[in-house]
Amino acid sequence: MVFIIITSPVRILISMEVAFMEARVLFLNSFLAWALLSCLQPEEKMLLKDPMTISWEADRLRVNQKMYTGGLFQLFPNGRDTASVEHYVQGLEDGVWRKYYPSGRLFEIRTFQKGKKIGTYEAWWENGKRMRVFEFENDEYQGFCREWNSSGQLIREMHYEKGHEQGTQKMFYDNGKIKSNYWMENGRRYGLLGTKNCRNISEKIFKN
Repeated sequence: MVFIIITSPVRILISMEVAFMEARVLFLNSFLAWALLSCLQPEEKMLLKDPMTISWEADRLRVNQKMYTGGLFQLFPNGRDTASVEHYVQGLEDGVWRKYYPSGRLFEIRTFQKGKKIGTYEAWWENGKRMRVFEFENDEYQGFCREWNSSGQLIREMHYEKGHEQGTQKMFYDNGKIKSNYWMENGRRYGLLGTKNCRNISEKIFKN
């Protein structure tokens, strides 16, 4: 597999609207023309993700057995469109990551800092409707985690503090009717669970 390395300044196309989800990476005149939407450093190295040269050691990514700093991208089987863009610093996940649908629409966006999830994780259905919004702090759920069906109906709304359920927790049917509504306090559940298995409900829901 041949690496394609971009060391010259890259053009960053920025859109303030949902149109940024249409961005793709295309080949142009046998060179890879990038239209990245993240705030890359002008000289950031970008490599095509190649499983033959990538390995993990002590939870750090290595390329050709060396801890890697820079970006990695994957293409869909058609060889033209971007499937994902990742960023690393000294082998640790760091910066904004994006995944795309084959259509070019943005599937998900998330942020890492020194190998840990931070900030807002967002995902969309291919029809453009919101799918998930989770909040992270120091690699743990923090605050509200919400999920919608492909029609835009809210189906889950959970609240966390330092990775643990705390406070109001709700689940809904696709028609919007309440399915489960309970309160978490010091590891104990109070209220209407509405499910056959009341244990570890959120652990089966949120795996991101």
